[in-house]
Amino acid sequence: MGPVEAPLRCLAVHVGFAPTGEIDCLELEACLDELAGRGQWLSSTDWMFAEPPAEVGGWATVPVAIPEAIAALAIRVDAANDPPRILHDYVPSPVEVQKWLAFRDAPNSQGQGRFPCEGLNA
Repeated sequence: MGPVEAPLRCLAVHVGFAPTGEIDCLELEACLDELAGRGQWLSSTDWMFAEPPAEVGGWATVPVAIPEAIAALAIRVDAANDPPRILHDYVPSPVEVQKWLAFRDAPNSQGQGRFPCEGLNA
């Protein structure tokens, strides 16, 4: 039996754009680090696993997977922002969770990625 994964939430986070027209990833990273804590989230610049929620009303967003407890904190912190950056959150389907976990665990130049709160033995 493998380790039990913490429940995930998926946030639709409003993004800004660089002068080149691309998503300003540095600004997004700084925002997410401030809202949730450095490295406590996993994002993609594209909605790879689901369609953007209709509730975001056409705003440009990216999906951010985050452990449920940390997502609740990030949403509370973001509620003080005007305007807020987190436009919607939802519980991902089991299939979507598996895709996020596979994306998280995909080898990269730093080794395999994990949410820091999971520790090395997760």
